[in-house]
Amino acid sequence: MYVRVSFDTKPDLLLHLMTKEWQLELPKLLISVHGGLQNFELQPKLKQVFGKGLIKAAMTTGAWIFTGGVNTGVIRHVGDALKDHASKSRGKICTIGIAPWGIVENQEDLIGRDVVRPYQTMSNPMSKLTVLNSMHSHFILADNGTTGKYGAEVKLRRQLEKHISLQKINTSKLSHTVTTALTRKLMLNVCVSYASRRGKLKDTVGTSHPSFWASGE
Repeated sequence: MYVRVSFDTKPDLLLHLMTKEWQLELPKLLISVHGGLQNFELQPKLKQVFGKGLIKAAMTTGAWIFTGGVNTGVIRHVGDALKDHASKSRGKICTIGIAPWGIVENQEDLIGRDVVRPYQTMSNPMSKLTVLNSMHSHFILADNGTTGKYGAEVKLRRQLEKHISLQKINTSKLSHTVTTALTRKLMLNVCVSYASRRGKLKDTVGTSHPSFWASGE
């Protein structure tokens, strides 16, 4: 599912859409994945540890995963982990890509209201635009009228994450799988933060690239 929205859409309206129209349950944990958009390779063993850690954290907590939605950089590795999980399990993971509408390739496939359309995920190597990662379950596409530029999604995503962290939800003990798998086994510089519903950081480890922010209680 996807929706194209104005870049200044209020977070409460977006959350209403997600819970009422998309019928998603509020998560106990929000895993927000940030990283560079440049493609890079991971050694097979490190890639496996990364994927297993991320998927286990999401499955054991009923988390939502937020990413930039496009098929580049660290997001591509998230998509690979989701693809591997889908081939082995029926359990679905709510993975929401928040991307600027202006950088999306094959936009014409996504124009319409209440329609089902096939989306072409093959990218044009000559294009400055980029395709969405097909392993995501949902997309929020922020439009500020620009083409070929990132940034329309930044404030919208930040405000939505903060708004979700303020919601009253049934909580359970958080899994530190992401912290363990990514900082100790992958030996990458990673930041994992757990925020309460009031937005206060409970725990921070490491620095960034790729950086993972997990908010919840």
